[in-house]
Amino acid sequence: MSPGGSLASLKHCAPPRDDDLDARLARAERRVVRERAARIEAEAIAEQGLRRLYESQQRLLLLQRITDGANRTAEIEAALRVAVTEICRHMDWAFGNALLVSAQDGAVTGCDVWYAADPDAMFPFVEASRHVRFETGVGLPGRILADVRPHWIDDVTADANFPRLPVAAHCGLAAACAFPVMVGDEVAGVLEFFARRLIVPDEDLLGIMGQIGTQLGRVIERDRARRGLIHDALHDAMTRLPNRTLFMERAENAFVRMKANPHACMAVMVVDLDGFKSVNDSLGHQAGDALLIDVATRMQACIAAAEEAARDVGASWRATLARVGGDEFNVLVDDVVDGAAVGRLAEAIHRCLAAPSVLAGTHMRCQASVGIAFSNPTYADVEQMLRDADLAMYRAKSQGRGQSVTFTEQLGTQVRQRTQVEHELRKAIAERQFVLHYQPIVSLDDPDSICGFEALIRWNHPVRGLLSPAEFIDVAEETGLILFIGDWVLREACAQAASWHWRTGGERLPFVSINISPQQFLQPEFVARVHAVLMETGVTPAAVRLEVTEGVAIMDAARTSAILEEIRAWGVKTSLDDFGTGFSSLSYLQSLPFDALKIDRSFVAAMDDSGKSRGIIQAILNLARTMGMTVIAEGIETVEQEELLQRMGCDMGQGFRYGRAEVNAEAFAKLAVC
Repeated sequence: MSPGGSLASLKHCAPPRDDDLDARLARAERRVVRERAARIEAEAIAEQGLRRLYESQQRLLLLQRITDGANRTAEIEAALRVAVTEICRHMDWAFGNALLVSAQDGAVTGCDVWYAADPDAMFPFVEASRHVRFETGVGLPGRILADVRPHWIDDVTADANFPRLPVAAHCGLAAACAFPVMVGDEVAGVLEFFARRLIVPDEDLLGIMGQIGTQLGRVIERDRARRGLIHDALHDAMTRLPNRTLFMERAENAFVRMKANPHACMAVMVVDLDGFKSVNDSLGHQAGDALLIDVATRMQACIAAAEEAARDVGASWRATLARVGGDEFNVLVDDVVDGAAVGRLAEAIHRCLAAPSVLAGTHMRCQASVGIAFSNPTYADVEQMLRDADLAMYRAKSQGRGQSVTFTEQLGTQVRQRTQVEHELRKAIAERQFVLHYQPIVSLDDPDSICGFEALIRWNHPVRGLLSPAEFIDVAEETGLILFIGDWVLREACAQAASWHWRTGGERLPFVSINISPQQFLQPEFVARVHAVLMETGVTPAAVRLEVTEGVAIMDAARTSAILEEIRAWGVKTSLDDFGTGFSSLSYLQSLPFDALKIDRSFVAAMDDSGKSRGIIQAILNLARTMGMTVIAEGIETVEQEELLQRMGCDMGQGFRYGRAEVNAEAFAKLAVC
């Protein structure tokens, strides 16, 4: 190694100066500081991200818990309670409250769904909030209704539009917020929350609350649909009144309460519209539906007014009006103390129906028949009460339009007897237990000369013996059995007349007079049925005289005239029965082609003592003579009556003076002798 090289190496390995070392240290320290700052910043960013992630996860879990809770229940109150409780606990808020928007007036009202972290301390504010009510724009919930968005209040004690301010300050509440519960674009409810500290809104919280509001809105929507289905299942679609199902549910509940309380009483009404079928037949079903809606509206308003008036005087009864089918309504009157109140309610129903309804431009007056049954220990269930109320209603209907009848044991006995008669009548028709007796009709010019006979039905009852029509005809007419009985009478009488004519060789042809019931005459096939009987029995048509009452004759004068003309064209004669006891209008009499009038027995019976009755009979005779009709006087019992009618010019007579109704063989013997 050269000396120069050694010196150079020694020079290169010389220690650094102090100023270089300081610079290097400074640079290292700056680098460390930068790295530490970067690490701290990175850690802060990471921590903030983790915190946000954590908070986001927690809020998602909150949403999940509320969604799960809402989906587990069909009741909106239960879903709201889950939401209010979970939100308060998650956000550490002191109080939460749920409110729903009223379908009636659109106000938002507390539904008694709330949560308080410290119920004792929050008691005054809880009580002020459970059923609180806000109009649009008023208070925190009212602001939600007004602009459909969340609202925040930093300090409720400094907010002029906060009606619960005094009690909120008393409970130490400071901040508040509220969120809408949405069904589509509609605010269906509001959730409001309160804290004793500042609540700072943020976008994540707003988003979560919006989703919670949407989930709860779906619950409300499902609840509405469920309630709608239940309502439709329990209400009449046309009138919106309770239907039979809901009525029976309420009636049975009332019956159970009545049975448990010996001092309780209830009543049921059956309300049936009078003449409703004629509205449908004449104006159509659309008009009939409109009438039902009008009647239901009137009765509902009438019952509500009666309930209000009863409460004003201290009564506590409640009433449920239901449409149970067709034109029939039921009324349940529960918790009745004064039975007279039910009668007054029935009268109120009659009054509310007094004014006519306007249907298709026609003023239509609708009345109702009302049957009432009161509870008593003998009833086993509501069905029995309704059965008896129904029986009372039919009795009311039989007494005329617009009547009320209360069921009694006497009425029950009568109805049971009527039911028994109906049952026995059906058996009598099947077993042909009826017979015809014949009462002679004579010429008053020669009372010994029989012109004909009136066929009068008798029931040869296997237990009670021979029964007159008075004991069963009314039941036959009410039940429609008169159609079968009347058809048998028509055939039997025509066959008997044909037999008499055949046995006399056709030398004498006394007529047979046959009563035609109103229901028979109104049957569409009546004319065809008469023609068929004439052909089948072979009776001479001129020997048949059909008797029709005034009431049925004028019900449809044009139809009656057409029927009579067709029947008379075959040679059959026609009589107007019981003339003078009904409408007796000349306008219809001159348009209906009758061959004879029958003067009712009541005028003949009063003839001896009343000049007025004689005057009426003389007027009928003069009228008949003018119109070319024969007159037959019924109920002649004395020689004096016979002679007086002879002098007045009456054509024929019938009554005990000439013989009682007899069986066919005895009647024929009289005919053969004369």
